[in-house]
Amino acid sequence: MRFTEIAAGDDLTRKMAQEVVKKSPLLASYIEFFKKPGNSVSVRAGGTVDGVVGQTRALGGKYAEKTVAPTYATGQRKMLGDTVRIDVAYERMGYDLSSELTAQLTRRVREVGYAFNYMLIKGNPAAEGHDTEFTGLAKLIDSKRVVTAATNGLALLLGNSDTAKKAQQTFLEKLDETIALCQGTNKVIITNARVLARLNAVAREYLTISKNEFGVPITHYNHVPLIDAGDYLSAKDTFSPVIGFNETVGTATTCGSLYVASFEEEDGLSFATCDGGFTVYPVQQTGNWLECMFELIADSMLVRSSALSKLEGLKME
Repeated sequence: MRFTEIAAGDDLTRKMAQEVVKKSPLLASYIEFFKKPGNSVSVRAGGTVDGVVGQTRALGGKYAEKTVAPTYATGQRKMLGDTVRIDVAYERMGYDLSSELTAQLTRRVREVGYAFNYMLIKGNPAAEGHDTEFTGLAKLIDSKRVVTAATNGLALLLGNSDTAKKAQQTFLEKLDETIALCQGTNKVIITNARVLARLNAVAREYLTISKNEFGVPITHYNHVPLIDAGDYLSAKDTFSPVIGFNETVGTATTCGSLYVASFEEEDGLSFATCDGGFTVYPVQQTGNWLECMFELIADSMLVRSSALSKLEGLKME
């Protein structure tokens, strides 16, 4: 189910859920959630067998039995949200507190989408000080499902020279390989703005653009949507791309990546949540503050490793 379907049923929550998805194409149309009770959750995964599945047999014979063992993927509960508050003294100064709090809440709740995108890629609960994050794609990816563009990175060149054309063709071939390596029905390419712009420059004939329900243009490569992961606040007043060009591939240290994920409910790449997974809690007065908290409860779960692939070693020169 989608983000708006896991929102609590009150009017304020539904209104704020719409504000979130207006600013986040991923949460609006692609990310899938499923509900389960409890502070942790288990989901049946692929299972294991003691031999090759699928045999032949002669008439009157039988297939060799295969012992299967159930396997479960597990997830915890991660909370993403914030609290907005305003001093009640403003009311005596002539402000409409209810209107002002709602306006500020609307602005702040949109940041859920930006924070979600950051954790979707970079979330690392094993790192010190990051234990409340859900695990991102950079940590979930199976090393067997990583495609390397070139041994020491591939420069995504512009121009019509033979060198540039070869680089462009190599990029598209590797991108097609990465898409094929991701198995599923709801594939999305997640990248950064510069790779998206370069793809638009060198392969425009393979791109189409449509608008989602909020009028946001979505670019598709061979019918697979391309989503920019956006920026995050890396330092005070400093924004950096969630997917940057700071990875090492071979001898190159200025490489970027893109991911292809198949988001499927309780399968592929999915997010465990609960009833009222996204909730805006009732406004209440605490001391001299009028407060309102909003919160998303969810944890990332890669139910099938085949639902995620990565193309690494992309360089801009």
